[in-house]
Order: sequence, then C-alpha cells, then structure tokens
Amino acid sequence: MRLLLIILPILILTLHAIGQDHNTPKAEELGQEIAKIKQLESMHGEKYMDVKQIAGSPYLYRNFVSASILKINGVEIKDILLRYNIYNDAMDFKKDGKVLSIAFPSEIYKIRMDGKVFIYTPYMTERNVSAGYFQLIYEGKYHLLKKYEIVLKKPDARTQPGDSARFVAAPPHYFLQYGDGMAHLIDTRKRLTRYLQPAPQEVINQIQSSKTKIHDEKWLIGLLEKLE
Repeated sequence: MRLLLIILPILILTLHAIGQDHNTPKAEELGQEIAKIKQLESMHGEKYMDVKQIAGSPYLYRNFVSASILKINGVEIKDILLRYNIYNDAMDFKKDGKVLSIAFPSEIYKIRMDGKVFIYTPYMTERNVSAGYFQLIYEGKYHLLKKYEIVLKKPDARTQPGDSARFVAAPPHYFLQYGDGMAHLIDTRKRLTRYLQPAPQEVINQIQSSKTKIHDEKWLIGLLEKLE
C-alpha cells in the first residue's frame, strides 16, 4: 500500500498572467498554488507514516533546489525552491515553514530544475491511463520522456528479520510522445516500431536488428534524431 504522504489542496491562489512578458516578479508577488499538509489514516487503518522513519529517500534530490515554472497560460514563476517527490509523483515547495505540493500540475507547461526539464502529461501503460511528471529527455517531432521510479520495500519477517522499510530507486521507464498527444510506454521493440509509424524503413530495420537494450537512452535519442 502506498505511503500516506498525501498532500491535499485546501486553498488555491490563482496566478494571473501579466501581459505576454515572461519576466514576471517572483512567486511571492504573484501568489502561489497552495496545498496544506494533512495527516490521514488509510482505508485499512494504518497510521500516517513519517518519511523520516524510512531508510533511503523518495526524492530525486534530498534538498530543495532552485527552479522556474512556466505555466500553460504564459506565467513564469522564477527563483522558487522545488523538490521532486518521485514516490508520490509530486513537486514540493515550502510555504511558511510547511512542505506543500503544486495543486494543479496540469496547468504546468515546463519546470526547469537543476539543468533538467520536467513536464506533466497523460500517459498510457499496458494496463491503464494516468498522468504524471516526466523528465523531457529529447524534444522534437517525437518527445522522449523519462519516468523516475522509487519503490517502498517492506521487510519480510521470514527473510529480513529486524530490517526496516526502505525507499529504493528502480530503473526508470521511457515513454514516447508525439506532439501533445498521449505518452506511451516503450517496453518492446514491436511497440516502439508501432509508435513511430510512419517511419523510414532504415529506422525500422535499426530497431529490429539492433542488439542495444530497448531502454538505452542514447540509442533512443539517436533514433528520434533520424526522424527530424
């Protein structure tokens, strides 16, 4: 069951665009999207679990880092400190000493943080449709998106006596997105070929004959560059 680090939106202060100029004041002058932390019990009665009680880290970076947020309405928020909670798939910030999360991530166009670019977009896996944060690895006719993964490993009394729960980084997943469409999981060469249609026969042959692992980031970028 997912760790209950749920951040519920209580109060939303709408950000207003100031003309078309992206050199807007800092977030404090525009207002912020605020969500208040609330401690909850799960449907199964388990108490709220403090992240400090768990080994490892659910974050991309343990500390908050300087970032900028560009919203789809043209507003840009600069010099804001963010921290990506991979486990909860949430972008956290601080307000009045409390850790909060961005309440409406669907209103975000791009987030620039520590040299990386993140977007929030719908995606499809083999079983369902969802939405979440991705690192934008390659931007072109097709976008290559990277989905970070953190899992919570719970101790097994039979195999790990005396051990504690731990956050563990799992291999990232890669998704392909055409324009502003749905992002699709790249898990097999067959699906990758289908997502890239129509594609030159040269690219199709390279996908089918290559011995490179399907999740090799540089290899995937090289394929997409041939489609420009």
